[in-house]
Amino acid sequence: MGFLTPLALAFAALGIPILIFYMLKLRREERVVSSTYLWQQVLQDREANAPWQKLRRNLLLLLQLLLLALLVFALARPYTQIEQAFQGNAILLFDASASMQATDGAASGGRSRFEAARERAQTLIDGLGSNDTMTLIAVADTPRVLASSTNDKALLRQALNKAQVSNSEADWPAALILAAASAQANVKNTVIVLSDGGLYRRESEPNMPTVPGRLSYVPTGITAENLAIAALAVRDGPTGPQAFVRIANYGTQPAHPLVEIDVNGSLFDARTLNLPPAQEGSITLDDLPLDTETIQVRLPPDALLLDNQAWAVRTLDRQATALLVTPGNTFLERAVGLLPNLNVTTVRVTETLTHATLTQPAVPPALYIFDRITPAQLPETGNLLFIAPPASTALFRLTGTLTNTQILNVKINHALLRYVDLTDVHIAHALQIQAPWAESLIETPGGPLLLAGETWGADSRSRRVAILTFELHQSDLPLKIAFPLLIANMAQWLAPTGSIDLPEQAMPGMPVTIRPQMGVDQVIVTAPSGQQWAFQAVGDTPITFAQTQVPGLYTVEQRRGDETLRARFAVNLFSRLESDITPRDEIHIGEAPVTAQKPNDLGRREWWRWPALAALGVLVIEWCAHYRGCAHYRGRVPHGGRHRDAALR
Repeated sequence: MGFLTPLALAFAALGIPILIFYMLKLRREERVVSSTYLWQQVLQDREANAPWQKLRRNLLLLLQLLLLALLVFALARPYTQIEQAFQGNAILLFDASASMQATDGAASGGRSRFEAARERAQTLIDGLGSNDTMTLIAVADTPRVLASSTNDKALLRQALNKAQVSNSEADWPAALILAAASAQANVKNTVIVLSDGGLYRRESEPNMPTVPGRLSYVPTGITAENLAIAALAVRDGPTGPQAFVRIANYGTQPAHPLVEIDVNGSLFDARTLNLPPAQEGSITLDDLPLDTETIQVRLPPDALLLDNQAWAVRTLDRQATALLVTPGNTFLERAVGLLPNLNVTTVRVTETLTHATLTQPAVPPALYIFDRITPAQLPETGNLLFIAPPASTALFRLTGTLTNTQILNVKINHALLRYVDLTDVHIAHALQIQAPWAESLIETPGGPLLLAGETWGADSRSRRVAILTFELHQSDLPLKIAFPLLIANMAQWLAPTGSIDLPEQAMPGMPVTIRPQMGVDQVIVTAPSGQQWAFQAVGDTPITFAQTQVPGLYTVEQRRGDETLRARFAVNLFSRLESDITPRDEIHIGEAPVTAQKPNDLGRREWWRWPALAALGVLVIEWCAHYRGCAHYRGRVPHGGRHRDAALR
């Protein structure tokens, strides 16, 4: 505690005159009376009267001295030092990213940085002034406002206690934008960043938006020692599956971790790496079993446990079969022949046939491609791709020719047109085709250039059909980079391999897009904890799964009648931003760096109002005591050493 105006304590000397007044004897006022019999005691006291008398205990004296002490105390403006001083509106950005799960050993008492930061935030809430407000924002992959512009300390404490640390990176640019939106006009705003300083991937180019008002950085964390799995990948090599593992030492001391590697749930290899400070080491395994599906890598426990495990999934390639019927098309044959998961059989015809008789293969292919050919009878099973069909079928009707082929609209969100750029494609002419069941994906003023959709086959099962209404030789599409992409998308959509299109790796909190296979009506996702989420599939509309906060292996099941397709993807924290837990001495937000607040960088919180209010209360008590004493004295007179009621007759 201290005083902003300590010279005001000199007013305490006013207590000396108060004491002197109470030590002086009373001077009696002379009056003429008819008899002195009733005033004997007063006369005796006057005869013994002296200028000074012994100081006696007196309630009024004590109250007046207490009143003087409180007033002097208030004039001296007492204050206490607090962790962070602010006035007006404070916006507290509370780091809830993965690195805040780190513990700093015995120095932290076994607490995580998140818990230590929570205590610092509690101190800031306790120092909130009566006219100040605070906004509390938890910064994770999605920043969230826990409490908005409130002075209610109980509400702020309750919101702070509900905050949870995440397993993902923090989106600090979004958090700073949210802080700017929480700023108040005509009020002093202070943005307080409570973090270990890991705000951005590149310290040389932080690219952080500016914040309104003053910026303060309150650091947390002590140690920098941490080992992390920086990368894990699996692929098929010449001799079989291969795995690559990279381990990073972000600390300042050499490390010798034991790296354990499991294959399909069983221990396969274990070896020790020698890692110098701030260096990385790698392990390559090229003798994995041929049936390898999952790989898990483990490190010994350290300050941050979240990056000590990692998983990888090996996708087994499956082949789909296709039958290409064409009078000859080098571009098309070469494009479909290069697809890795499509086994193509080409049947060449010598002339253009409007109703070709097709012999059904012994093993029906998954996809039929008819290039300028119309079969006399549609195949009973399999999906179909028609390119410039010369005649109508039971699926569509040919109505004429269109010459106005300027592309007006392309539905780029459809699976057939992913990453396909048709802005510089020119087409001489196309066919006018009507298919009520199909969706127009590429539109021109004269009609569609690409139709696609699902219909029913002879076996009462849905089948996918796509129709390209123009001949490839009548356009420059085969000369564009969009052509192989379009053919690859068509093959993937029309000839599914039975596997689910999923990313091999994802970061915690990152949404994963699941594309249902043909005929799938339900998609079930199972997390590493066993929790499940069920989604209803609507055609091939993508499903976004965002509950990926927990690292590990996720299983995706697509159910199609009695058939179930299964696939897996891994969620790992491969983030230098979070694994490098070294506490930063400064952060870069805006133009100038912000230095970390040191323990001796304390603010002041004045509390002179309380002694001033107490002085007012003592003044009221002193006035009441004085009034009652005066009333009591006016009602009595001395008599023979005793007081007698003056009203007695």
